[in-house]
Amino acid sequence: MILTENIIRNAAAESRYQGKAVTESFTRFASSKQYDLFISHSFSDRELVAGLYHLFNKAGYEVYIDWIDDKQLNRHYVTSETANLIKKRIQASSGTAYISTTNSTSSKWCPWELGVADGMKERVCILPVMNSRFKGQEYLGLYPYLEYEKIQGQDKYDFWVYDQVDTKKYIILSSWLQGYQPCNH
Repeated sequence: MILTENIIRNAAAESRYQGKAVTESFTRFASSKQYDLFISHSFSDRELVAGLYHLFNKAGYEVYIDWIDDKQLNRHYVTSETANLIKKRIQASSGTAYISTTNSTSSKWCPWELGVADGMKERVCILPVMNSRFKGQEYLGLYPYLEYEKIQGQDKYDFWVYDQVDTKKYIILSSWLQGYQPCNH
């Protein structure tokens, strides 16, 4: 299923209910730490991102979120050092997920992060959040997209990477991050 804002907000609430509020449960980014995904998003969507963080963690993924892992970054005073740090974090991640919302369409950073990630590695995907559109960002159609589905025969959910051209081609996110391509099912 493509995630909706409501599903993600419920995941954020579940995380807070379980005493794992996003802003309270993190340690600072260690320069040697590797992540599964760099999450490119608009800071205006921080509540949605908190919910996504919870869903990714439940599925077993380590994700990098700048305002959580690098709290020292000042969003009001962006420097070339900020850009260089973001590049390092993208490099330290196996892949990048661009969170597509109405807020990300007006972000100055999200398209830049997407371009940097695309230039560095092959593992770039889009996580569309319902209520958002690619209008004006047709280039997002170049990338595979993520859906969140129950694993067949299990009581567990995971993220799946779908080919935008042929939606019969898909693969579980963990395998895609290891270099495998979506295939026919």
